[in-house]
Amino acid sequence: MAEDRIFSLSLGSQQVTGAVFSKTAGGGLRLDRVERRDFAGDPGEDAPRTAQTAQAIKEVAAALKMKGAQTSYVISSFPVLVKFASLPALDGAQVDQIVEFEAQQQVPYPINEVVWGYQLMGEPGDVEVEVALAAVKADELNEVDDLVTAAGLKSAGAGISPVALYNALRFNYSDLDGTTLLVDIGARTTDMIFAEGGKLFVRTVKIGGADITRAIAKEFGTDFGSADHRKVLDGFVALGGPYADHENPEVAAISKVVRNALTRLHSEVMRTINFYRSQQGGSAPSFLLLSGATAGLPFIREFFAEKLNLPVDHFNPFRNVTAAKGAAAEMASTKGHQFGDLVGSALAQAGDVPLRIDLIPESVRKARELQARKPVLVLALVVLAALLGGLGFYFSKGAKIADQRAVEIAKKAEDLGRYGKEIKDLEEGIANIDGDQRPYVEAVRHRVYWVRVFNYLSRKMDNDALYLTVLEPLSEKRPVIDDAATAMAAAPGSEAIVDGFSIQGLWRENPKGSEVVYDYFKRLKEDAAGEAGEGFFDLKEVDISAAVEVDAGTGNDRFAYPFKMTLPLPEANRVRFTK
Repeated sequence: MAEDRIFSLSLGSQQVTGAVFSKTAGGGLRLDRVERRDFAGDPGEDAPRTAQTAQAIKEVAAALKMKGAQTSYVISSFPVLVKFASLPALDGAQVDQIVEFEAQQQVPYPINEVVWGYQLMGEPGDVEVEVALAAVKADELNEVDDLVTAAGLKSAGAGISPVALYNALRFNYSDLDGTTLLVDIGARTTDMIFAEGGKLFVRTVKIGGADITRAIAKEFGTDFGSADHRKVLDGFVALGGPYADHENPEVAAISKVVRNALTRLHSEVMRTINFYRSQQGGSAPSFLLLSGATAGLPFIREFFAEKLNLPVDHFNPFRNVTAAKGAAAEMASTKGHQFGDLVGSALAQAGDVPLRIDLIPESVRKARELQARKPVLVLALVVLAALLGGLGFYFSKGAKIADQRAVEIAKKAEDLGRYGKEIKDLEEGIANIDGDQRPYVEAVRHRVYWVRVFNYLSRKMDNDALYLTVLEPLSEKRPVIDDAATAMAAAPGSEAIVDGFSIQGLWRENPKGSEVVYDYFKRLKEDAAGEAGEGFFDLKEVDISAAVEVDAGTGNDRFAYPFKMTLPLPEANRVRFTK
């Protein structure tokens, strides 16, 4: 039946894929048809990419005969910011407010300029809950949504590739124990998805198949298109070690370029595994799955198995999904690792999934609000028509009936006026309650804020040669603590804005000497200057000589020497401090 058909659309940096699924008995899925259109050229060139994407969506929708159908589409992780945060367990009335506070801290753009969504994770009764946040710039999402609707499709909003892949992973590999790591190698980014029971962690790095192509183009002095053709035609991962090179010198050279490029990706995978274990409390992965078009390179499984000493396989999103006979079944069996996000999107449209984070463009949000109001508007029109008809009938009976009706209307107006006053009183009461609860919400935010400060400063220490002894909040470069001689003069109960921190500590003797202090400051400054928005302090324009004071320890007469740093805060990370 038509209502059992599901149209799934994936908009990647180098291709557009679409599929038609059908629901089966018992809540399963069947793949009926699949279509794919690849792009030419470098995915980093955005101008031609928009035109190619628009044309590809139209061709896929026409080939699948789905014009006019409603669909959710999946976008790649390249323009999307995915963050995870731990919050204290909250009741339903406070969740949205606290999560919005956290989103304002995590997202490096004004909150009114992004489309964002979240889902709470964890078990009931947990002291803390994990929040998965995803955000994308509103204008970028609106541009993609316009391409979808221009192709004759009805947009139901966007999902993101890591979320769709996680849902497909949980649906198809529910029998796996331990920690499973899914590495999805896209054209511009690679998503690393950790699944450990009900626990999830995602990290995206800007390394993908296009970087391998660029490396081949540089090695052979050719353009991107020719290099990509050579990669697809002759590319494989050199095994290294005792294995002989390919008999064709050019093919052998390509294989070594591919291996070198993947070695960089392997370093990021190892870094992410260590971060997941040390900072997220996770376990080392016991199984690795590869997905994405680049995962089809020959010997890539052997490469990661050798490097990580783990069992490695291609991700099969059709493990528990049947495929109709013909081209769909052939693509599912030979290139199934490329279609995990299609399966995840179809699962989300079919029913409940473990993780659901929808990014809703402005046009879709307005359409939903209008659809929700339609029954009320129709009912209002019916009531109005009936009222006018009744009035006309009664007025036709004469002035007496008209006067009687006027009296009844006046009485109703009086009743409505009384109800209006009661409603106004209730609204004032709600406003008072909101004012009363605001200090509690702010208190919860402060508790999370100070934990984040300590965790961040601790996380940036990569050795035991440094010790922090004093963390002092500052307002206008002066301490806010009253017992200091230079403290800001203010009456009890007044408020100050904490716009920076002074940290003091000791460095002990080590091979690098006092350089460990400067290295620590440089790590803080690198975070502040990074595009990912991971920094906590506003150090982009701060000179190290103005912010750091260090006893160089040239006397060599003590075990440890003092240092001091002044770290200003950006506007988004400042808080109020009550004296």
